[in-house]
Amino acid sequence: MLIAHWHSGLVLPARELGPLASLLSDSQARYVSIGWGNRRFYMASHPGSGDALAALVRSPSVLFLQRLSAPADLLEPGDHIRWLCANRQQLWRLDSYIARSLSRPGGGLGDLGRGPLPGSVFYASTGHYSLVHTCNTWTVAALQYAGLPVHAAGVILASQTRARIRELRPCPALQ
Repeated sequence: MLIAHWHSGLVLPARELGPLASLLSDSQARYVSIGWGNRRFYMASHPGSGDALAALVRSPSVLFLQRLSAPADLLEPGDHIRWLCANRQQLWRLDSYIARSLSRPGGGLGDLGRGPLPGSVFYASTGHYSLVHTCNTWTVAALQYAGLPVHAAGVILASQTRARIRELRPCPALQ
């Protein structure tokens, strides 16, 4: 799990993906970073205060996927990755949760185009972003759905995400 100052998302080893593996079929990526958020803010080249204010009300969401050779490619000063242990069934449930977050208009993926970072792409997502359902809510809800002993209710901020996962069993960093 990646936790930045105000944002959290998921980082998974590519070899552990189930249904989502098809999103990496043309890539040599060893890891995938997945984030969820307000479509307007996340996709803006230079998000401003208007984008931030618009994100406070119920609005469309987007899934951000970045293919990586190493998790360190994600990190900026102050960011960190906390590796959580999960068994095969939990990983598949997590994969399923993420796959269900992808909007599939007409049966295909809602590919919204390349993201701003190397190997990144935006996909239309189900669900709606708002002040009470943020990227941090989505991230903890994904872990809860996977069967990890954590609850997403009331999570809005990255600091709340950190607090909720503090008791989860950490795993050594994956190489």
